[in-house]
This record gives sequence, C-alpha cells and structure tokens, in this order.
Amino acid sequence: MPMFFIELWNRVGRMRARLEKLIGQWQAGTLPKARMRESQAGATPERVRTPHLCFPSARGWLVPRVGDAAKFGAMLEPMLTQEECVRFLDEVPAARRIVGVLARMLIPDPGKPAPKMKRAVVWPPAAWQQAVSQAGMQVGPTGRLEWI
Repeated sequence: MPMFFIELWNRVGRMRARLEKLIGQWQAGTLPKARMRESQAGATPERVRTPHLCFPSARGWLVPRVGDAAKFGAMLEPMLTQEECVRFLDEVPAARRIVGVLARMLIPDPGKPAPKMKRAVVWPPAAWQQAVSQAGMQVGPTGRLEWI
C-alpha cells in the first residue's frame, strides 16, 4: 500500500497546484479562453503508455483508507456551497473537474454508509504454510499447530 499512498499524495499535490493557479488567474481576470481540440484517438497507435495506478471510483472511497480524510471532506462540503465558490466553479470548468474529483474522494453519499475497505488476506503467508508442511505439521481447528 505505500506506493498507493505515494501516488495518491502526488495526485492531490498536482490537483492543489493546478487549482491554486486557476484561482489566481480567476481573481486576476486572466483566465485563458477555452480551446476546442480535435480528438487524438487513433492518431498514434504505436504509442506505449506506462502503466499507472488506478484509484477507486466510489464516493467517499478515501475515508475508510485514511481515517483523517473525513475531516477534510467535512471542510470541503460547506465550502462548495459558498456563493463565491459556486460562482468560481461555474465560470471555470477545469476547476469544476478538479473539485469534483476531490469531492468524490472525500465526501460519501448522504444516507449511505461509507464504503468499507476490503483487505487482502495475508495470513498465513505462503512461506509459513510451506514450512509447516515440510515439518510434517498441520493447523488444527483451533488454529494451533499439530503433528500429522
């Protein structure tokens, strides 16, 4: 899981930097005009993409993984209802996309419990199981080692 949190922290850092830049441009009135680009789909079929980490997509998915994330969701929710913030998000679609991702990470659906994190079963490790079988033992019904 450490790589997951490193990637997550890097992603949130990039989102923060981009959002700060957009806020500064919006306040100064120097936002660039929206540009329409043609689709690049199929333009470079030989292009090889590096595999990247995929993040969950359920609402409020970060809260079960990081307990302290709930307080940031609680701070984000009222901020999104403030008049200036609503106006900013209406005028800057790029900021709306960034804030939407943050809200999806931090704010669970109202009325639904936060999603639970399914942990991978790591006990007993494969090496331990192999050592037990080589010793001629087995795990009994109570979880204790017993001779075969």
